Amino acid sequence: MTDKQLRLLKCVADETRFQILLMLKKGERCVCEIMDELDKEQSLISHHLRALRKCGLIRRRREGKKIMYRLADPSILGLLTNVEKLANKFC
Repeated sequence: MTDKQLRLLKCVADETRFQILLMLKKGERCVCEIMDELDKEQSLISHHLRALRKCGLIRRRREGKKIMYRLADPSILGLLTNVEKLANKFC
């Protein structure tokens, strides 16, 4: 296993980050929407969004005063779907 693979798995393995990815699976969201849905503070959400961006899993764009987040690539949907299938099969 390479360093890149391990970094990706560690990034996705965090519960809050995984929840954020599942939210973004449904479409673009701003920080306030993510905070509300996960019932977590802005600083914690921002920390996890920064980590997901560093891993290359999400992208952001500015819309007025809001920053909107989305999945960086459609193949990430496949990763999330496969994780769900494997969890149902083995866990």
